[in-house]
Amino acid sequence: MYKSYSIISILFLSLLSHAQNVIIKGSAKLYEYKEIGVWINSDYISKTQKQLTYSVIDSAGNFTLEFNSKDIQYITLKVEKNISSMFIEPKGNYEVIFMPPDSTTYHNPNLEHDVKLSIKLKSKMEINSLTMDYDKRFDDFLTVDYIAFLKRTPQAKIDSFKIAMKEFYSTVNNPYFKNYITYTIASIEQKTKVSEKKLYTEYLALKPVLYHNPEYMLFFNDFFKQKIQDFSMSKQGTPMAFQINDRGSFSGTMDVLKRDEFLQNDTLRELVLIKGLYESYYDNSFKKSGVVAILQQIVQESKIEEHKKIAQTILNSFSKLQKGSQAPFFELPDKTGLTHSLDELRTNKYVYLMFYDANCSSCQQQMKIIPSLIKKYGDRISFVSISTDKTNADLKNFQNKNPKYSWLFLYDNSLGKLKTDYEIKSIPTYFLIDPDGRFIQVSAESPDEDIDRAFYDITKTKPKVHGIGDKKNH
Repeated sequence: MYKSYSIISILFLSLLSHAQNVIIKGSAKLYEYKEIGVWINSDYISKTQKQLTYSVIDSAGNFTLEFNSKDIQYITLKVEKNISSMFIEPKGNYEVIFMPPDSTTYHNPNLEHDVKLSIKLKSKMEINSLTMDYDKRFDDFLTVDYIAFLKRTPQAKIDSFKIAMKEFYSTVNNPYFKNYITYTIASIEQKTKVSEKKLYTEYLALKPVLYHNPEYMLFFNDFFKQKIQDFSMSKQGTPMAFQINDRGSFSGTMDVLKRDEFLQNDTLRELVLIKGLYESYYDNSFKKSGVVAILQQIVQESKIEEHKKIAQTILNSFSKLQKGSQAPFFELPDKTGLTHSLDELRTNKYVYLMFYDANCSSCQQQMKIIPSLIKKYGDRISFVSISTDKTNADLKNFQNKNPKYSWLFLYDNSLGKLKTDYEIKSIPTYFLIDPDGRFIQVSAESPDEDIDRAFYDITKTKPKVHGIGDKKNH
């Protein structure tokens, strides 16, 4: 027993030694009592975001966020639809001011928009200080040499800028920052007449893959955009469609891709394949079944842990919200505090789910149509509206102001989990779920669209099918 405990303690201490505490203390006036969260991209292929931590802003507008990180990361702070980004370093201790939205500019309440973030800079060598300083020099360079870029002849200017930046930051010993400089320049150079071969040789060949460096991945994604789709249309890549569509073969597809001069490196080739499969799933370049089969093989067979994680994240994004997949479970309170689960609501009925908030005018316009749909289909379909407002009091006030809306209203008290599970990007958003808890439409049509046709199709009386030996009524 003692020996096992010692081993666990050693492993725990080892993990702590790699992942080091980060603290962000801040002020967010006008956001009192609202939730502020720290988010990162789990990868830069699918760009799936995950939340590291969250806190509630207090009555004075102050907040503290604590989480662990073993590397420099680019994070996003979110308060509802307001977002702002910064870099963090292991053991970093930051003081920030999360600014209110610009009142002079119209912001769509259903879309995320940037707000300013003021960071108290404690050292010129801190990553935010370095990137801000460099960004100013980079912007000045583009402004001064704008004419050369218009004429698409800026290569000499870019080369001079590279040399100048290398000399200016020669005393900075921060590999992350050095790569930040390298790949911001690479991205601008890519927009000139420089050859793909030169770009590949200088920025990709024999270079490590920087999976969590946003500037590297921006360049990588642009350089290899639609790569496997385009290559499959070439003479060399003709067998690609067969390997994906008919065989669903990871190894076979990798062998075909190796014919490309830029994909001789196994690691780079495999990541390009993952990226291409993700793109192909949505543009229908290849059969979805083949795409899924290869990604599943990558998860099982790849020797690169980062690739296995990315492939699994992509598979999760495919399987979670699509027709026929299981709708994420929820159990939420109504205005009285009585809870209702998805399992309860779908018992012998279909479920038409709507996410809304009280200040959404288009939500209210759509709700005016729902009573007529309930009159036609209410005995076979459960109509449910989920409030994404911050408090249950908002739900009560909304229902008190709209007493004619007699269907079920629930309050999302999941602290953002349900919106993540249902991938709510804007409101209103709708889903149609069958009695087995599986999606029929993702996302579903709104009340003023053709949802009435979908309701009619799923609820109409099915004609009786007679088997051999059944009696028929004449």
